[in-house]
Amino acid sequence: MKTDPDAHRFLKYKNIVDFLFAKNSFRKKDIYQLAQDEWPGFIGLVISELVRDGYLKQEGLKSRPTYTWSEKIKDFDCGRWVDQRVFTATVKRSPHSDRPRERLLRLGPGQLKTSELLAILIRAGLKGESALQAGERIAALYGDDLRKLSLMARGELKNISRSIGETAYCQIVAALELGKRLAEQQRDGSEKQMKIKGPSDALAFCKMHFERLAKEAVQEEFHVVLLDAAHQIIRTVQISVGLTNKSLVHPREIFKPAIQESASAMILVHNHPSGDPTPSIEDLKITNELKSAAGILGFRILDHIILARNMALSFEEEKLL
Repeated sequence: MKTDPDAHRFLKYKNIVDFLFAKNSFRKKDIYQLAQDEWPGFIGLVISELVRDGYLKQEGLKSRPTYTWSEKIKDFDCGRWVDQRVFTATVKRSPHSDRPRERLLRLGPGQLKTSELLAILIRAGLKGESALQAGERIAALYGDDLRKLSLMARGELKNISRSIGETAYCQIVAALELGKRLAEQQRDGSEKQMKIKGPSDALAFCKMHFERLAKEAVQEEFHVVLLDAAHQIIRTVQISVGLTNKSLVHPREIFKPAIQESASAMILVHNHPSGDPTPSIEDLKITNELKSAAGILGFRILDHIILARNMALSFEEEKLL
């Protein structure tokens, strides 16, 4: 069976360190005798590196030094120290079982850290920075705020890690978008059982369901939430996407899906990309027109919600309906 050269080197390092740990003080010849199968030059290298890192102190004659452990040894992590000496900054040189892709196949995606999942998407690093290191840089900056990460432009991620080229950026953004869509589908299934009893329910539902619209949209969009006779949610429908400062709606487009779904009531929803949920004169006008048309057609408009980033306004709550 072929032996992984890095894994073999790791064990060689660790064996020498274990021999050293067995003694409070020693000379090189003491270790040579304990590790007779090991090349003396390699033993000397390990000792020199421990001296350089401050874990060992060199005392006595320079030609026949004695080595003792320093106070720093209490913070010594043998595995980590050896790992830093054996494995370079490329994922391919990590032990096969420790690579993110292999860990995912063995343990499942739920057991991987965000940095490891990002490394799988990044796939390949550059000289001096592995895909895993790139993933760790991004994860350290954004933590678990994946929504914020999904809004980052390619240039912004490139400034964090040189490994984020066009392909890596597209893969990260595509994966996050799929996650958002999955979350929306799962949420839609549970939302259909929700019942709107008043403005607080309408606000809570719209803040949750239209979170992306509120926080990410750069144009005004108009949506309706269709409700049955018991005011349970049937589904939501996008009516229009307007210009940057104006959303065009026509009563015909709003009531058509309501008729198709045999809805009894609805909630009007649109966003203000400016971040200010205050209704405009146009908002008040179109709401009154739609309320009048709904009455003629036998529908009831329960509320009109304006979403603006982290804020929201209910016409019903503000006595504007």
